[in-house]
Amino acid sequence: MNWNLQTFFDSTFDGNEYTDFKSKKSGWSQEKYEERLDRLASVIKELDADLVIMEEIEKEAQIQDIANRLSGTFDFSKAYTHAVFSGSPDSSIGCALLSRYPLEEISVHAMDIRDGQKQPAMRPIFQCRVKTKDKNLVLFVNHWKSKSGGAEESEIWRKRQESLLADLIFRAEKQGNAVLAAGDFNKDISEFDYHQGKSGRTNILLHGRKHVEVYSPWILENGTYRIPGSYWYKEKWERIDHFFAAGNAEITDFAAENSGDWADSDGHPFRYQIWNGRGYSDHLPITCTVSF
Repeated sequence: MNWNLQTFFDSTFDGNEYTDFKSKKSGWSQEKYEERLDRLASVIKELDADLVIMEEIEKEAQIQDIANRLSGTFDFSKAYTHAVFSGSPDSSIGCALLSRYPLEEISVHAMDIRDGQKQPAMRPIFQCRVKTKDKNLVLFVNHWKSKSGGAEESEIWRKRQESLLADLIFRAEKQGNAVLAAGDFNKDISEFDYHQGKSGRTNILLHGRKHVEVYSPWILENGTYRIPGSYWYKEKWERIDHFFAAGNAEITDFAAENSGDWADSDGHPFRYQIWNGRGYSDHLPITCTVSF
């Protein structure tokens, strides 16, 4: 499961929060935070994924809060016994992973670009090895630069993050690994370059020092896109949350989950609003099965 949680801050005011969450005057409170924790836990339990990838979570301590909400079962096969949080000092939010499998070889890949342009706050890509009983999966968790400030103006930073991910996947693939990249890429599937493989399947081409082909489940065999998308913006579906498979990893059973309480009656994301404390997130969670 991958889900952008939409500015999931805790109730402690540290000063780095977005304006809407900066003080009690905003209406944000411990009570509302706990309500959001309960809702998040209910979705995680309902979708029941072995790996839960989350974007826009504020800090590492929240992992314990989420874990406490998920406790209370004697079925240890359902317990999330491993977790990772990754952020950067100049960013208010980071990414997190809950896993039922051991996580090894955890590393963080951040960019420091000094070419005369001021580098915006960007989340690093974090990498880990998910260790199953007899096989391993290399996972890359992403939250690329948003289009705030202009889509064209910010595209250079997403391209640089794409280049970094392409190089990381190339290295992992060359070592014979099954590879999965996931997260909020802030880039619609239609904005990536395509490549028609020998099998006739349309793949996504990620550009880096080494270009790599990855499979996206958003693209159907006839070249159209799955409905719904994961983000509803200006009365239109966008598909900016992704799973990309490489190496011998295969993705099946992909879905943008829009039939739970986290979606409204039209199947659109039930956006969280501080003023009334209602809602979940402005993104839908996406899920899939990965075999390798």
